[in-house]
Amino acid sequence: MLLKSKDKLTKLKRLGLVFIAVSGLTILLLLVPSLWGDYARILLFTILLYVTMALSYDVVGGLLGYLYLGHGLFFGLGAYTTALALNQSQPLLLALLLAACLALPAAALLSLPLFRLHGAVFALATLGLLLLGGQLTNNLSWWTGGAAGLSLPPNHDPMLTYSLSLILSLIVVGVHWLLCGSRLGLKLSSIRESEEMAESVGINCGQVKRLALIFSAVPAALAGGLHAREISFVIPAEAFGLENSLAPLLMCLLLKPGTTWGPLLGALILSAAQEFIWTTVPSFRLSLYGILLIFIGIQRARQS
Repeated sequence: MLLKSKDKLTKLKRLGLVFIAVSGLTILLLLVPSLWGDYARILLFTILLYVTMALSYDVVGGLLGYLYLGHGLFFGLGAYTTALALNQSQPLLLALLLAACLALPAAALLSLPLFRLHGAVFALATLGLLLLGGQLTNNLSWWTGGAAGLSLPPNHDPMLTYSLSLILSLIVVGVHWLLCGSRLGLKLSSIRESEEMAESVGINCGQVKRLALIFSAVPAALAGGLHAREISFVIPAEAFGLENSLAPLLMCLLLKPGTTWGPLLGALILSAAQEFIWTTVPSFRLSLYGILLIFIGIQRARQS
């Protein structure tokens, strides 16, 4: 009994320290824009979206272990849903809710055909869906503005967008951390190791993979919506751009996929590298993805 009581006290102390640390970090991040201005706010906003995209990608790409190139599909879906809702004079929170409500059934439906595929075929199919999303938005110009893009009303409260991105990233970090230690997380890891073995011990692989795609899609859609609100403009080439799928993949694979700290640190490293390139050699920005992909490929080949 005494040992159990000590264990509980230790856990409570740890949770208390984590709560204090998170609260302090949140307050600091909220104060930074007022201390250092718009540049700091935009930079932190971008980093927070990267964290959200990296950890949401990791649910499918890390915990489940699927090579997934369609994460940008839900980013673009959220961006356009939010933009269209805002152009109908809807409040931002309702527009984001609509984006999440659309991403959830879309992920559930797409999971049915997608998870019948494996390996490179799965990766190519998800990439095809991303390209299809961009093509559809280009063609539905009467609704989406086509290649010319869609303008939004001016963003009169940028701190609201920033605060929502901070809240979203904190929730995603917390949910991902809880997911890693949960039964669902163990099921995802089991499927990653051996889907046949997971099925033999009674895991409903189809249902688990469907949940994984939903957990991955909804935060990505919200990130897309916040990005559209921040820049007040959305075009298919950016909303459904390949960069929105490659960046989370690289952030996830850079250190240790399937953990919370790996994609989180990967997001911080890649965003710092991109910011340096933007301010020195902006034309080299996309080349960074190619170099990192080659580096990661070599590292994986050595490990195997």
